Amino acid sequence: MDAIKKLEAEIDSTPESGANEKAYFDFHRERFRRFDRFLEGNVAAGTDRRVLEIGSHYLHTSILLASRGFQVDAMDVAEFWDLPFVKARGEKFGLNPIVNNELSKLERFAEVVDRYDLVVFTEIMEHITFNPIVFWKRIYQLLKPGGMIYISTPNAFALPNYIRNLKNAILMRSIGITVDDILSKVTYGHHWKEYSAKEIRGYFQALSPDFEVEIHPYHYKNHELKSPYLMFKLLSRIGNTTKTFADDLEVVVRLAQKSQWAIQEPEY
Repeated sequence: MDAIKKLEAEIDSTPESGANEKAYFDFHRERFRRFDRFLEGNVAAGTDRRVLEIGSHYLHTSILLASRGFQVDAMDVAEFWDLPFVKARGEKFGLNPIVNNELSKLERFAEVVDRYDLVVFTEIMEHITFNPIVFWKRIYQLLKPGGMIYISTPNAFALPNYIRNLKNAILMRSIGITVDDILSKVTYGHHWKEYSAKEIRGYFQALSPDFEVEIHPYHYKNHELKSPYLMFKLLSRIGNTTKTFADDLEVVVRLAQKSQWAIQEPEY
């Protein structure tokens, strides 16, 4: 049984997690498969390899990591770690739970240096609402030289969203996230800022010249061309034949060395 099927079996054996978890997994299944392939091809497994997952959610990615023999510190807000099935799952797979309700400074890691071989930051970057300089400086501190950051995030130029934003601007309705989006999603669910590949490259180059950034446009959603939202699905299908307008971005940031942090947090 491959890693994704094992993960699905775990989800199916946890009915108390409810329909939301199953729906989330089904929607993101191919993203999890892509991440597992990344691990297989890029990160040597072993019990001496330590990983920090930021935004561990239902622990899907952490389970994939633990199944490959990594020591996993799984970090998320209390809303997730307080769920009984998440606690039980963490114990079952030997995960180290870290509850952190304030992501911007990661103060509990203030004295930690060169601990992690890999930091996993999937589907989180678009949710950040704070100036991220101190956060990324802490990640820089936590990573071992030669370590990596793995990021997955929506592409700002995904064709359906690009067309929708263009339409809203031309009709003088809105720029950026809409009021409907703000009011209809739970806290932590909003995409406050989505990035293009060019922006992400510039983002990490501004933080430190030690970061080497590799970006792969891709998609993990394969929409059937039928109602509802047929036009959205058609545009997604067209966009995913290109790199510029693909739905998503896979970003691998390598820290070759630690020689210079390049930017300081602005002051009031």
